[in-house]
Amino acid sequence: MDTLTLWLYRFAIWSVPRLPEQFGYWLFARAGDVAFYFNTGARRAFEKNLTRILGADAPRADRARLTQRALRNLMKNYFDLFRSHRLTEAQVWAQLDSVTGLEYLDAAIALGKGIAGGSAHFGNFNMFVNLTALHFKNKHEVVVPVERLEPPAVFELITQQRATQGIELVPSDTAGRVILKKLRAGAILGLAIDLDPTRSGPIVNFFGAPAQLPDGAAALAVKFHAPLILGFIRRLDNNRCAVAIEPPLELERTGDLARDTRAAVEKIVARLEYWIRQYPDQWLMFQPVWEADKELGAQGDK
Repeated sequence: MDTLTLWLYRFAIWSVPRLPEQFGYWLFARAGDVAFYFNTGARRAFEKNLTRILGADAPRADRARLTQRALRNLMKNYFDLFRSHRLTEAQVWAQLDSVTGLEYLDAAIALGKGIAGGSAHFGNFNMFVNLTALHFKNKHEVVVPVERLEPPAVFELITQQRATQGIELVPSDTAGRVILKKLRAGAILGLAIDLDPTRSGPIVNFFGAPAQLPDGAAALAVKFHAPLILGFIRRLDNNRCAVAIEPPLELERTGDLARDTRAAVEKIVARLEYWIRQYPDQWLMFQPVWEADKELGAQGDK
């Protein structure tokens, strides 16, 4: 099975770049429609998350429509992922409808302390990392901790694919020392701010209910005085992207690392809520985030 997965991925990164762009987006959107009708687990998880965002009174038809759009967006992201290593710099820029806030990255990197960059599983989120790597043109490393994929050969293939774009992927289970060293050397870190697979972050109020969210970006920024910059990228109807890089968050540094880190996470949550509330179909989260929903899922597995 591992061998089959590896060959399927190899076939995808060979064949997908050869598809005409508009046909590719159409084809992968149809794959999203298939997932909507047959991947009931992902559909139910997303609709449950939507209930947290929109409220329990949101019409079921609206939740279904947004879920289908989200699955289409997710599959379009795979189209972009499989062809990303073949895109020229000009093609990447052509995918961007608008970019705001690059001046914040420039000002932050000039401080010489690296950047604790945070983004969510929102829109075409891989494009934000690609843009950062292109903008700095390999003058500064872009390092992204990610969960290991199985089989290991596929993870290695993806790592090599990303390296051709100037992006270094590091396994999240061994990333601690690596990202600290890179940050001190002035690198830009790309850290997730909306999912905590390690279950080590603080439990905070997220859309009115307790949720455990990651604190890696917040803790690094607080402890090492690195700028904490968030970026959000929307996929538009024409499949181009609108990038918004926000000003560095103003952080408290009282000397109490735990307290100051939690305060930073709460500021991150406020920005997450702002963007997700406006564009719920862009938040591509197909697993439980809130504590109560995780407990229900665990009970259902018994």
